[in-house]
Amino acid sequence: MTSNTLSGFRRSRGRVLAAQIKKMSEFLGRDIGILDVGGRPDYWLNIGFDNISKIDVLNYDDAEIDRPFPDSAPAGVFSYKLGDARKLVDYADRSVDLIHANSVIEHVGDWQDMRAMANEVMRVGKSGWVQTPAWEFPIEPHFRAPFMHWFGRPLQTRMMSLSVKPEYRRLDIDSRRPHIDRINLLSKREMRVLFPDKPLLVERVILAKSYTARWMPEGVDCNL
Repeated sequence: MTSNTLSGFRRSRGRVLAAQIKKMSEFLGRDIGILDVGGRPDYWLNIGFDNISKIDVLNYDDAEIDRPFPDSAPAGVFSYKLGDARKLVDYADRSVDLIHANSVIEHVGDWQDMRAMANEVMRVGKSGWVQTPAWEFPIEPHFRAPFMHWFGRPLQTRMMSLSVKPEYRRLDIDSRRPHIDRINLLSKREMRVLFPDKPLLVERVILAKSYTARWMPEGVDCNL
């Protein structure tokens, strides 16, 4: 898949997210606050900052809070927070206008860890957007290697040599395996189990490429 195709998907997804933010802002009658779980500030340049009062970027790794904010972002819109997506202890129920996670849930650990994150973001967010790559898509999205995620971990480790990214092909097994172990892609059925009764946006290139669980406050239609 070319970089232009990937950029096109990001722009299209960004327009849908921006529309959801606008709808939530109209519902509340004000600009909204966003908790971006596991995110990075430069991601939001594709979305824009209309109808947003603040974006708290929460990460588990304190090395992430050293990243500079984009120069073009409105002054004061971003802040960094340390925290764990599986246990959002600093946030009360429905205390965040919109909780957001882009390609994060597949990195938090095993099924129980992913279940814990899903429960927490649904608890905290008045509205939400949780996107993850589709297990059903034949190209593994992190390593850009065909079919490797459909096999067991030992074979995945060997198949990393098929990656289009040379930094992964050059690794020995001892270095490859931690990269494999930190990713658990989710199927559509699994996303529906993690986010029951939440509308699921399916992005396709013939086959499903990604899934996004979205929700809005009760009585507000999530269709945009």
